[in-house]
Amino acid sequence: MFKNYMKIAWRNLAKHKLFSFINIGGLAVGMAVSFILLLYVYNEFTFDKYNEKGDRIYMLYRNQPADGEIQTSNGMPVQVAGAIKKDFPEIEKAARTNAVDDNLVNYNGKTLKISMLSADPELLDIFTYTFVKGNRQKAFADLASVVLTESGAKSIFGNEEAMGKTIKLNKNRMVKVTGIIKDMPQNSSIRFNMLGSWQLLEAEREWVKTSGWGNYSFKTFALVKPGTDEKKLNAKMSSLIARNDAFNKENKLFLYPFERIHLYDKFENGVNTGGDIEYIRLFMFLAIGILLIACINFMNLSTARSQSRAREVGVRKVVGARRISLIKQFMGESLLMAIISFMFALVIVSLLLPYFNSIINKNLTVPYKMFNFWIVGLGITIITGIIAGSYPALFLSAFKPVKVLKGLVKDGKTSLRPRQALVIIQFAFATCLILSTILIYNQINFIKNRPAGYNKDGLIEISQEGTLYEKFEEFRRDAIASGAVIEGSATSGTIANANSASWGVKWPGQLPGEDKIPIDQLVTTYHFTKTFGVNILKGRDFDRANPSDSLAIMMNESAVKLMRLKEPLGQIVNWQGQPRTVVGIIKDFILGSPGEPVKPLIVGYMKNWSGTATLRLNPALSISNSLTKLETVYKTYNPEYPFEYKFVDERYNNKFKTEQLLGTLANSFTILAIVISCLGLFGLASFSAEQRRKEIGIRKVLGASIGSLWFNLSKEFIQLVLIVFFIGAAFSWYFMNEWLNNYTYHTQISIWVFLLTILISLAVTITTVSWQAIKAALTNPVKSLKSE
Repeated sequence: MFKNYMKIAWRNLAKHKLFSFINIGGLAVGMAVSFILLLYVYNEFTFDKYNEKGDRIYMLYRNQPADGEIQTSNGMPVQVAGAIKKDFPEIEKAARTNAVDDNLVNYNGKTLKISMLSADPELLDIFTYTFVKGNRQKAFADLASVVLTESGAKSIFGNEEAMGKTIKLNKNRMVKVTGIIKDMPQNSSIRFNMLGSWQLLEAEREWVKTSGWGNYSFKTFALVKPGTDEKKLNAKMSSLIARNDAFNKENKLFLYPFERIHLYDKFENGVNTGGDIEYIRLFMFLAIGILLIACINFMNLSTARSQSRAREVGVRKVVGARRISLIKQFMGESLLMAIISFMFALVIVSLLLPYFNSIINKNLTVPYKMFNFWIVGLGITIITGIIAGSYPALFLSAFKPVKVLKGLVKDGKTSLRPRQALVIIQFAFATCLILSTILIYNQINFIKNRPAGYNKDGLIEISQEGTLYEKFEEFRRDAIASGAVIEGSATSGTIANANSASWGVKWPGQLPGEDKIPIDQLVTTYHFTKTFGVNILKGRDFDRANPSDSLAIMMNESAVKLMRLKEPLGQIVNWQGQPRTVVGIIKDFILGSPGEPVKPLIVGYMKNWSGTATLRLNPALSISNSLTKLETVYKTYNPEYPFEYKFVDERYNNKFKTEQLLGTLANSFTILAIVISCLGLFGLASFSAEQRRKEIGIRKVLGASIGSLWFNLSKEFIQLVLIVFFIGAAFSWYFMNEWLNNYTYHTQISIWVFLLTILISLAVTITTVSWQAIKAALTNPVKSLKSE
């Protein structure tokens, strides 16, 4: 019997090639896109899940009261790791790390930059690193030892044996390769190519060794003993900082599960409120939604052919077929098409995945070798086949043999209603996506067009490495003399992001507790405002002609407002532990998020704190010409270092990375949802035309024009879309309003957005329905009325 069902199903597919192609193609595309989204969701849910002791790994965080709210951060003093191991027996291991940064490596005259992490040896016991050569016990036997990843070893040594080789680190220290580990997974938050010991970091950077409890520049990881109660341990260690740092005694220390950080890293007022998990839920919703509208499309197209299958059902019932056997037959056909769609979906996934990877900047792959992948994939396929085939099977098997053999099937309007409900669900989903996409792009353009407060064009950043740290002024003068740049300034970090803040700042008229407010800071020397194009509202920039500027600061408008200084110039503000004179007030510029208000900022003069050199290229020359000239000057100062630079405008645009990703994906999925929904609408229009063919014939005989017949057939679909618009718009307005409220500066949901959405929906509907409507209107009435 099963064999006969499959034969009949295959013959039906072969007989109706166009409908089979549309049906299988629509379902295959829907399944492919859902699979791609589920691959992304799987990748995110398994982020940092590769560690064998993952359920016992924690990262240390702290809650710090500031300006009436609690701010959460994972920056820690150097001493915390040792203190928690000493004071709390529940801690099995603890390790300090610095930020992963690029270091210069030289081997046999070959120089390159390589990402390096410095950490305590206990890091190798906390996280799972697989040693290919060497072992964790002897990895850091002495200070001059480093461990390389396989890709790191290959980039330095090529195909040579790396183990035991000596390389020069940062031009001044010889280190020995004492271990090779496998590369970390792509979905790992801690990635590096070289691992050095904490002792090596202290030898390289003297300030690390003398860093006190007030310096929150490092990260600390802990491995707790099995069976540890996280809440009880957090209660015990919350006052650790207060006991050692009198100034920050209100800071509360706590452990946070490392495996949760990637998706749940958002804190508001000291409480975790989610994070990227919100986007993962959105992608899951999209995956289910697109698969659902593909199933609905399948249902509509299948039932659109009901007239051609009606007599078959009638004959089968007359010869004794029971309804359950007919349901099995139609479900079998549905499952066969779902399995064929699954095979086509795998091909489509292979074609689309590189494009999707380029959008999300990841390297997702289809795990063909994983048994679980095939189980899940086939499981989804079977469920899809059952859902997609359920309504057609129940609908077709319910035909009464007497009626269908006389040519009397159900009344058209009655049988249309279930399909109309299905199309409403489809188009409501599509309407939500259309409206959401328009609003996302509006918000992106809104925050992108917000003035940055400085001139980003033509600015490049290079790291102050080698001799540039001590000889930046000479390098700047030579770069200007070469014609490559017109100005340059050394700063503590990029202007494109807020990366440093200071607290303990004191000013005249300060209220109790205001010294706990973190204030953003940028450290520089000279030429700051001229290089960046920042407007000075009052006073001046730092000047070599004024030796007293070594204890001077500039502030932005928001800082002046915070401090309530009526005459800020000349005021004494205690910053970085010293009294400083305010010499300039600069106009607010965006350092943090463009969607948030500008925060108070101090731009302070300090000679030995810069790390980034920002240069303004000569606008009279082409960018390539300027960079060529600049590289020549750079190599005279740093011949061993590669000439690497970043454009400030590109770094600034990275602020919109999440929104642009969301916009691109929403745009792509909106187009897909519209296409699949159009297929469903096409099926509904075909069914309607088939049900009303005699009515259309009578109208033509009575003199109805093609235009009036087209309007008569199309108006019910236009009414349907108008109903759908109000449903979809209501849902979209609610969710997008919630999303926009995440931004202090956001666009308004104006009436034109809804008008544009309804125009797009109507245009798509009329285009889709017109083909079937005009085809039905042009049909010779003799063909539809000859049986009467």
